[in-house]
Amino acid sequence: MRINAIHRWLVTACILAVCSVAVIGQYKGDPVKKERLINVLRSKQFQTRDIVQIITESGVDFRLNAAGENELVAAGARPAVLDAVRRHFRGQNRSAATARGGTSGGEAYNSLINQAVEAYDLRKDMRASKASLQSATVLQPNNPRAFQLLGFMSLYGEKDFDQAEANWKKAISLGGAAVLRLTHDHDGSFLKTCQGSLYIARNIVRFESDNNEHTFETTDANIKSIDVNNKWRRMFQLKQGSFKISLKREEKSSYSFAPLTGKTNESKMIISLIGK
Repeated sequence: MRINAIHRWLVTACILAVCSVAVIGQYKGDPVKKERLINVLRSKQFQTRDIVQIITESGVDFRLNAAGENELVAAGARPAVLDAVRRHFRGQNRSAATARGGTSGGEAYNSLINQAVEAYDLRKDMRASKASLQSATVLQPNNPRAFQLLGFMSLYGEKDFDQAEANWKKAISLGGAAVLRLTHDHDGSFLKTCQGSLYIARNIVRFESDNNEHTFETTDANIKSIDVNNKWRRMFQLKQGSFKISLKREEKSSYSFAPLTGKTNESKMIISLIGK
């Protein structure tokens, strides 16, 4: 499932390393560690293109061998991520600021983001994760990454749909994205499915399956309609809260998804975030 390849980069929502613009032939910030990359891949909260971009800008501190490749693939790495890791090994060189014992504003922000992800995904400590993200929003109020993660946590950690939508709308307005976990229907009845992440940003909607097989991407202008399936169709499909995206100009005219929460409210929130 591949929709028109749109050659645009979303504003990077990275948590892998210090996010500075790289000068050609020169990396900025500390290199990405394998453990951190694996954590990010497992979180399913960032697009492949975002991960590739930050690897390109910051490099990695490990060489990719067969065992390491298997680890990354098991965590969900697509071929583009593996290729970026192979091409951007830079050793364990630290940034100049880190070597001097200093911390820039960007490094402090990324440290808070990293702490939040580790607390939420590894230690299941939502209170600590939320505190780190809220501190990050104060440190850099115009950076979308903390708001993006707060939206994810509000929905899947606290089941607070209103707060999730508010945080994601803020992230999108700042150039970031909303990230929602969905089931994609293959056969019209949800008997054959895959799971993945839906990314909603300015003018772009993208779905990436966890099994690296399906990718859906289109622009807002190409979306004809998004509708929550009626009660009888949802009952027939055995999936609560399912919805359908209909397109104007594609070989396949529509795609059906269902939120992992099974809540129609989440489908309605997705429609609101896309603006249809």
